[in-house]
Amino acid sequence: MDDNPGVNSLTAGLDELASYLEGSTLVVQAYTDIIERKYARPALDKISRYFQGQPLTMTWVTITLTLFAGLSILPVLSFIGLSIFALCSSMSIALAFAFAAVVALETMFATVLLLVLGGLLFFSFVVTTFGAMAYLTFRLVQHLQIHGRFGIAEWAQKTKQHFTSVSVKPEGSDDLDESGVLIAHEANDTVKRENLSPSPSRSLVESSGSL
Repeated sequence: MDDNPGVNSLTAGLDELASYLEGSTLVVQAYTDIIERKYARPALDKISRYFQGQPLTMTWVTITLTLFAGLSILPVLSFIGLSIFALCSSMSIALAFAFAAVVALETMFATVLLLVLGGLLFFSFVVTTFGAMAYLTFRLVQHLQIHGRFGIAEWAQKTKQHFTSVSVKPEGSDDLDESGVLIAHEANDTVKRENLSPSPSRSLVESSGSL
């Protein structure tokens, strides 16, 4: 005897399932017998009696129904195919219209964006131009106050320097050139002074030669 509770519960569950399936099978068989006795068998008996009593009519009805079933396959399939085609076409047209609407909206938004950006660019250009003109006017007034009428020339020169490209020399190049020129001038001056001022040894030689 197996005392395992898990095995016992599994066995009990299987027994309950088997009994439930057996009961369901009995119920289905009972309903099948009822349908067969009350509906299916009387209908078959009636059709058989019709065939025996009116064979020509029942043959005609059977052929008609068979022909109808065979010929109705094509229209039914055509209807199903046309329905699927209409559904797919409607979805495609709807998607096409939706895509066209999205493209139109995006084009409109892009046009508005470009117009706004162009307006901002023009506004920035105008503001910058007026700012530069105001600055140049202010500088002209300053030069006129300081230098009088000669300030116009200086103002024009500085304005030209602002708006023209000026070659920038490396830092320290001017200092090096000026220092080199100064050293060269100092060296030349030293040589000239040495040539002009007689040295003591030279004066002694000249005095001894004269004696």
